[in-house]
Amino acid sequence: MALNKPSGGAVFTAAIAFLVGTTGGYAINEVIRSDRQTDLEHEVDRLKSEASQMTITEVPSNEEASAALAKSGRSIRVSECKPRPAVPGVTCSGIITTTAGSFAGTSQPGVLSFAKIDGVWRQIQ
Repeated sequence: MALNKPSGGAVFTAAIAFLVGTTGGYAINEVIRSDRQTDLEHEVDRLKSEASQMTITEVPSNEEASAALAKSGRSIRVSECKPRPAVPGVTCSGIITTTAGSFAGTSQPGVLSFAKIDGVWRQIQ
């Protein structure tokens, strides 16, 4: 019984098919990896852009906020300030104390808005 030897052409064709398959698989893998890397680069750029748009908001100190309220006969001990959406300034929560009038000395929690105008903090509505 004689074994049939593959012809030289068949071996060559099989070798080419193997190389094309291997190279094709490698190329597909590289395209997928390249697309993923591009996606990650875009995400990093987006996050950098968002971070650069987020500015550190200046907030009034207790003294500056109380000075803004002095004419109204109140002072405030600020506990937290957040930027106001869509308008300049910050909204601060804290303990508001009445400093003048018949209710002088009365304290209660509250929320007030402030903006820095010409370098001075002022209460705004």
